[in-house]
Amino acid sequence: MKLTSKIIVLLCLFLGHFSHVLAEESNKHFPHPDRIRYDGSCMTIDGKDVFIYSAAFHYFRCPEPLWRDRFKKIKEAGFNTVETYIPWNWHERKMPNSPDAPGNFDFADLKRWLKMAQDEFGLYTIVRPGPFICAEYSGGGYPRWIAKFRPEGFNDFWLRSADHQHIRWCLHWYNAICKELVEEQITHKPKGEKGIILIQIENEYNHHDCSNKEELLKALYQSVRKNNIDIPVFTCLTQECRNSKDPELSQVFDSDNYYVGLSSAPDCAYRMAALRQAQPDAPGFVTELQGGWFSLVTGRLSEEHYSDARHFKALGLMSMLGGATGLNYYMFFGGSHFDGWGARGMTTSYDYNAALRENGATSDKYYESKALGSFIQTYGKKLVRAEGGPCLLENAPKSLFGGIRVAQDGTRFIFLHNTDPKQSIKGHVRIVPGKSGKHSESMYNINQHGEKVLISASGNEDGPLPHINPIEITFDLPALGSKVYVLPAGSSANEGSWWPQPAMRALTPDRLPQPVRIASALKKEDDSKKARWISTPCLVSLSDLGINDFRYSLYRAKVKLDAHQAANEQFLLFNMFTRDIVSVLVNGKPARRLFPDQADAQSWTTRDCFERIRPDEYDNRFDVTGLLQEGNNEILVAYENLGHAHGYFPMEELAGIRQAGLSVTESALTHPLEWECATDMGGITAGWHLPEYVPENWTKIKLDTTYEIPRKGNKVQPQSTPDGLFTWYRIEFELPAQKENIWIPWLARINASGNGYMWLNGHNIGRHWEAGPQREYYLPECWLHFGGKKNVLVMGLRQTANGAVLKAIEVAPYPQGAEIRN
Repeated sequence: MKLTSKIIVLLCLFLGHFSHVLAEESNKHFPHPDRIRYDGSCMTIDGKDVFIYSAAFHYFRCPEPLWRDRFKKIKEAGFNTVETYIPWNWHERKMPNSPDAPGNFDFADLKRWLKMAQDEFGLYTIVRPGPFICAEYSGGGYPRWIAKFRPEGFNDFWLRSADHQHIRWCLHWYNAICKELVEEQITHKPKGEKGIILIQIENEYNHHDCSNKEELLKALYQSVRKNNIDIPVFTCLTQECRNSKDPELSQVFDSDNYYVGLSSAPDCAYRMAALRQAQPDAPGFVTELQGGWFSLVTGRLSEEHYSDARHFKALGLMSMLGGATGLNYYMFFGGSHFDGWGARGMTTSYDYNAALRENGATSDKYYESKALGSFIQTYGKKLVRAEGGPCLLENAPKSLFGGIRVAQDGTRFIFLHNTDPKQSIKGHVRIVPGKSGKHSESMYNINQHGEKVLISASGNEDGPLPHINPIEITFDLPALGSKVYVLPAGSSANEGSWWPQPAMRALTPDRLPQPVRIASALKKEDDSKKARWISTPCLVSLSDLGINDFRYSLYRAKVKLDAHQAANEQFLLFNMFTRDIVSVLVNGKPARRLFPDQADAQSWTTRDCFERIRPDEYDNRFDVTGLLQEGNNEILVAYENLGHAHGYFPMEELAGIRQAGLSVTESALTHPLEWECATDMGGITAGWHLPEYVPENWTKIKLDTTYEIPRKGNKVQPQSTPDGLFTWYRIEFELPAQKENIWIPWLARINASGNGYMWLNGHNIGRHWEAGPQREYYLPECWLHFGGKKNVLVMGLRQTANGAVLKAIEVAPYPQGAEIRN
């Protein structure tokens, strides 16, 4: 969706002391100004100006035993802050009766994460509780069950709207989460201790079209304040709060998100300058500075995204050139979608091509972040109240971009960036602070759907710092390189130093353990006899049955037919609550799918996202010709919950089968059936996924040990034909003992057909989608056993048109990622 705001590029920045005046005149109210406040330059915490250098790290995407490792690396990179979303659906999984009910919340893990960040690692924290968080996360953070309360007759998109009932539910969430955050605020901690410094309301509201947005925003702000949250409140990409005149929304400052093309880092400088011009009484803060990108089923892995370490560094430095005094890299550590909590269409991996990889390894971006962290630690106090911005560069190559910022003590920071990703440049350039020229090229932001959104810009030819003399320096920049030349006050042009300075890299071991190739597995198919069946004469949603996660379920109908019915009822039709997938056995034989014809991956689920499923729409249809018989018949159905969409109408839909039965026509249901439901697959009920389970009557099969398993790719799964509904595999393996000073992350590389889940020693490590591109799955070391102890990996797979065949699997160390630790 296009941004509704028009961003005006600032080409004449105000003097530092004038920003203080504007802040004083803005009527900002800070309940505890001695602890935390802000002005047009920066945040001031405990009386000291602070450059906020923040890393996005979601506690719900990382096993808790590994939090400490991630925090340690974040701290060592020089960050002083860590940021997280807080997803409503993660913390309230059971549906309450009404928005006024006390709810069924569990915030224990969040509280432990905050305590570890603040008390153990001395990091400030930033929290973003939505209610909409996007984040490529299930439902964008909204619980699945909330669709149950969507008002009858509401024709537009209800979630995120200013509808009274929606606001009531949002307050239900905010009243709960804010109470949990009160004592974690820095204002409620002894001076010198760390705590929460910022809280965000809503998220990227410019991307959502609805009326009366201010009503929802004001309700959220009022809830924050009524629940004793007294730290600063902010939004991101929310025009309604950008220099608002409303008595309440004027107390909320807006921030920007920067997702730009490989050669578009200069846009960050111009957009930051524009933000500061639009909000002269608030600091320039980038809530999401692009740290990479996510991956989609049937798409490309994050590692293939263009956002490399050069891009990562350039975005940070160019944002600083525009006047940013707060940067939050999103994601700094991405993690994984364990238990299927990613939004519909997402891979299990949320690696994000981030500075800290999914397995915790440090990437090239990590060392750039560490170099930036050192630069901020050295000069942050000078940068936060510096003035300047993009400048005219005389006698410069076309690809050279830059400008200057001058600290109050006269220190000059000359930012230079080579926008050419292929060619290095070097030479002499004359920086003219009084002339920056007009930024005439179009600017774009890249939204969550990968679409380029045009940012309109206008400006004049009056540049910043007309009182600073031109400076001529010699430069040498690699392709897409960025540097800052720091000139102390009173020094000549040749007496400066170049920053950021390279960071020391971790040592890596000379040799890694050999992969463990799995030669055999145990296999089991029919698990329906182990299921726990619930009679449901009238089908209801899975939320009504207490299921608000993303498991596989079973349905069963037993029907007695006469000869005429058996011969003429040739179709089996399903009216769904949302566009999920079912597979069918009729009297033990697979039914032929009529629609959707391609149902083996998530790619088809984007179909009709702007149309709600009608009560007379049959979104899964089968041909049962020749499968029915006179007398008793059994129809067994495996239900694949594809996940909760984080946008469009499926975000407002429940899950499960609403109505199903036989028919003489493909377009209308003529013989509804009564159904039983098992909310879990029989194998789960029987504990087949647990390591302590002792297999009985499982078949031992040989696996291919010579085939080179692809490490990524689409449509490289084995080809077979379905012969059932759900197939289970159990694999056992051992790993060598870990050396005390060497850290090695491990993966499972799998070639299989079928969709389903995987369990490592009883822990759900996410979904297997046969379509790809993901073929390697992270095995968290906290869930592995080493030194000759047995590990158990279990796969439960719904059969697709290619069946559910495990051809080959190996457990291997990541080719990059091992480190020598002191």
